[in-house]
Amino acid sequence: MSRTHEIAQELTEKGGQDLLGNVVRAVSETVLAETDAVFRTAYYLAKMNRPFTDHDNLIELQRKNGVSMDTSLHSRYSSTKIVEHMAKSAMTVNVKASIDGATLEFVFLELVELESQKAEGIEEALLSCLDAAGFSEEWLQKNWISFVSDGACVMFGKNSGVATRLTARYPNLFTWHCMNHRLELAVSDAVDEVQSINHFKAFMEKIHNLYSQSNKNSRELLEAALEVDSRVKKIGRVLNTRWVASSFRAVKAVWRSYEALNRHFENAAGDQTRSSKERQTYRGLAHRMQSKEFLCDLALMYDVLSELANLSQQLQAHSITLLRAEQLLKRTIQLLASFKDCPGEMLEVALKAKASGHF
Repeated sequence: MSRTHEIAQELTEKGGQDLLGNVVRAVSETVLAETDAVFRTAYYLAKMNRPFTDHDNLIELQRKNGVSMDTSLHSRYSSTKIVEHMAKSAMTVNVKASIDGATLEFVFLELVELESQKAEGIEEALLSCLDAAGFSEEWLQKNWISFVSDGACVMFGKNSGVATRLTARYPNLFTWHCMNHRLELAVSDAVDEVQSINHFKAFMEKIHNLYSQSNKNSRELLEAALEVDSRVKKIGRVLNTRWVASSFRAVKAVWRSYEALNRHFENAAGDQTRSSKERQTYRGLAHRMQSKEFLCDLALMYDVLSELANLSQQLQAHSITLLRAEQLLKRTIQLLASFKDCPGEMLEVALKAKASGHF
């Protein structure tokens, strides 16, 4: 009946109750419930076609209504990743056809969710979509002329790609790798081949991250633009998986915002409220931005990407034909080749600035 014996007995009884395991399970259930709430919020944004910037505000609203929302996964970047994580793979089906000999019409048919991303599954989903739209097997055998897609292996693999499987079923079917996708692959190969582009790409990526991940930096950039009576455009990524037109918009934004960016880098480099490491980073950015080499690189990329973006947009036209596409490609190749001997419009501006020392 001693106190020591009672304590020992209590410890023995608690040891058999798995208290630690119960605590872990209770915490896990709480965390999962909070994560579920955040995931449902992100799902709502995607389902209702709302901007990801609403994510944090919706979470704050739910918290004020008494819902436990934890403290993580609240940014618009987290919302984007959540939607990417739980989104289903889908295939866009478009039809280009002439009715009674009239002008060709380009029609969006269906957005098909794919249960399988293998060639057999994609083929089955495509044929089921066409059948549901009223295109019978007999009609397709007589009237289906061509199949066009991007160049993914599952679509255009020589042995068992979707195009190969379809031509085995419809012998007269003409298959074609999307010209615009070919252009993007060509640009990607060129970037991989020309290693010197990596320095330009890395610096542009640094600028993008600087302003896309910090509201404070974005606000200070706008203030710097007012100081120099300049306008600022949104700066995106360059030469990544997006269309080349997106890369051009990013380069164009830096070109148009050149003076404002320089002013912000200089202001931040002298801002004593920032750490010495931050000030040194901005000092390095300003030095790189003000170099004559970067200015000429930026101008050259502006000229080249401007032409490629124009070609990309023309190849996306519903009225495009193979003959017209070939003409556009040859024209662009000749124009880009001419840049070796005669600078483009923006590079000429940059070379004059380089000579005068002022831009």
